[in-house]
Amino acid sequence: MFQEKTEQQLPDQHQQPASSDEKWQQQPSYVSTEERLSVTDKSLIDRESALSKTNNDEDLPPRKLLWIIPLAPHVNPIRFVCFLFAVFVSMSIIVYFAAAQAWTLSSVLKISENTGDATGSLGTYSEVMSVVAVVVWGTLSDRISKRSIMSISLMIMGVITIAYPHANNLYPTLLILRLIYSVGTAGTTCMMAAMMVEAMHKRNGILAAMIGACTGLGAIFAVFCLFDVPSKLAYMQDSITDPINIIVSYAIIGAVCTFLGFILWPAMPPTVHRVRGEHSFKNFFLRLYNGMKAAKDPRIALAFVTSFFARSDEVIVSNFISLWVQQYYIEQGVCQVGASCYQGMASTSTMTGIAQAVALVSAVFFGGVSEYLPREVGVLCAGIIGAVGCLPFSMSVDPTSNTSLAYVILIAIGQYGMIISGMAMLSGEYVSQDIRGSVAGAYSFCGAVGIIIVSKVGGVLFDEFKKGAPFLILGIGHLLCSIFAIVLLVIRLYKYIRSRSR
Repeated sequence: MFQEKTEQQLPDQHQQPASSDEKWQQQPSYVSTEERLSVTDKSLIDRESALSKTNNDEDLPPRKLLWIIPLAPHVNPIRFVCFLFAVFVSMSIIVYFAAAQAWTLSSVLKISENTGDATGSLGTYSEVMSVVAVVVWGTLSDRISKRSIMSISLMIMGVITIAYPHANNLYPTLLILRLIYSVGTAGTTCMMAAMMVEAMHKRNGILAAMIGACTGLGAIFAVFCLFDVPSKLAYMQDSITDPINIIVSYAIIGAVCTFLGFILWPAMPPTVHRVRGEHSFKNFFLRLYNGMKAAKDPRIALAFVTSFFARSDEVIVSNFISLWVQQYYIEQGVCQVGASCYQGMASTSTMTGIAQAVALVSAVFFGGVSEYLPREVGVLCAGIIGAVGCLPFSMSVDPTSNTSLAYVILIAIGQYGMIISGMAMLSGEYVSQDIRGSVAGAYSFCGAVGIIIVSKVGGVLFDEFKKGAPFLILGIGHLLCSIFAIVLLVIRLYKYIRSRSR
């Protein structure tokens, strides 16, 4: 009798620990919802910590890329180079697709009115789809390899690029194709970060810089090479209004992207470690909730604000400069609706190409500022430079002039600086190690919200107010970021003086 009672009181040594869902159900009814969320999120952190303890990669000597760049022991350097090439390809297609949309609307669909609203609406809806797709891809990455998702996403982008100019109307055909395309772009951008983390050895920042360089080089390749493909195929046209050269250029670029997505799958690094359930929908909202709570710290709040406008910079620059230049040439009588506008393609290529090249070099400056000075200084500099570029450019009469080129260069520098400085704000010691993943997720979410709002509002104002309205919004946003950074610097200086006076 005594033995039976003792056995009932002792816990089962072979009993499996409760899952996060079971822990949720086991909480007593008087526990608040916020406490339940924190318990569930803590279980996620414990699970990730347990995984990291079983992963002994950091205890092993790193593998070297080019004899100096450390990689995780399980990552083959050649496979990592193939991954970098996949990043380069994806960014090239993204930049080309964004700029070529103006050619599709004007030359293929022959739309002459409300082109700004159409561009902004397509950008808004595709970003909403991207937010959902990121969660779906993250969930799938728990079950299939990350390189598979990267390859599938590249093939989706390639197939849609081929089909895009064959749409016979804006709604619903072009919109549906754009939504499917955004699923592919979400997969590539999501896996860039995930595969980079797997390839890192002891959180080395060199890999992040290499991926950033590949994205920048991909953008430069797109504007200097891919933008010229339609003009190189002009001999195929039967008349000036024949869009066959644009259709064929889409087909060539899309086919190459699809082919590369297929052959890069076995060449990229395989997934070694997986955490089941890490990217589920429930965990996504829990992490977002905890990340948003961290914005009580004004430095993290500043990072979220920079994400809102920096991501908007990317979309506005890639979509609306091309559209504005094309509309300018149509209004001047140089080009006409329904015909290929080679002058617009050349001007867009020159402006954005030079701006991207200069901005890529300036990234070194902002990296140094964020490393050796208070991080708010980088945001302040990027905000001022971006505002000086955006505000005058929004008032320009001729977007193709040399003065406009100077403004676009400043806009690109401000964009790169805002991204680098904003991300640096998240790497401070004031961001707890336990919530860094959640804060990073909230940072990306704020950027997505920025694209959704600024694209739609900017597109409407492009048609109803003035062509430079999207850049006016960005200029105001850069000023707000600068003012926010100045306030934090003043608070920092006040605390420093006060501590020295004691």
